[in-house]
Amino acid sequence: MLEVSHLTVQYGAIRGVDDISFSVKEGEIVTLIGANGAGKTSTLRAISGLNKTSPETSIKFMGQEISNQRAHNIVKMGLCHVPEGRRIFYDMTVSENLYMGAYTSSNSAQVKKNLERAYTLFPRLKEREHQLGGTLSGGEQQMLAIARALMTGGKMVLFDEPSMGLAPIIVRDIFSIIKELREEGVTILLVEQNANMALTIADRAYVMETGKITMSGDARDIKNDGNVKKAYLGA
Repeated sequence: MLEVSHLTVQYGAIRGVDDISFSVKEGEIVTLIGANGAGKTSTLRAISGLNKTSPETSIKFMGQEISNQRAHNIVKMGLCHVPEGRRIFYDMTVSENLYMGAYTSSNSAQVKKNLERAYTLFPRLKEREHQLGGTLSGGEQQMLAIARALMTGGKMVLFDEPSMGLAPIIVRDIFSIIKELREEGVTILLVEQNANMALTIADRAYVMETGKITMSGDARDIKNDGNVKKAYLGA
């Protein structure tokens, strides 16, 4: 579903992402793990059309080249992004935030269906649909950010640090939702500081260090690797 080849993201003289290649198959959960500054967020932003990439970069989504596409066109194609830090609209209500997620769709019946799905996945958002986004708890804001992305009706979701700053019980809820989405047929690329949780739910994993992919394989094998345990799992 997603094929990334020779992805390079440059910040002045610094290569935030340095010539990496990886793929995500339809129906998979694939995780990118690594320390802060490894290039994970830059990778997701490049895929979404938010970061400029080098000329040799190729990013194909469902067989179509998207590396030169604008971000809103990539959303229309079915690839959506739950950004780091949630980035909801604080002065808009929950329902207004959700409708903003559907701005690329002209099919009102589908938008209504996606809204019902969002409220089914996150009943707490239904209870707070007229409440301003900025008044929600951190966990509720993260739910809103995920639900807003799902309003696009996308076939694939990029998650950037969905557990950041959340209580453990909320983190479990968020990861349960991610697994549920995969069961519904949504393909997922997950960036997550909580490497243990990410490797537990993922099918495959890539380890990033200073802009490069240094390890890849089955998520269970990566989780059991001694170096990974020492560096990322506190073992």
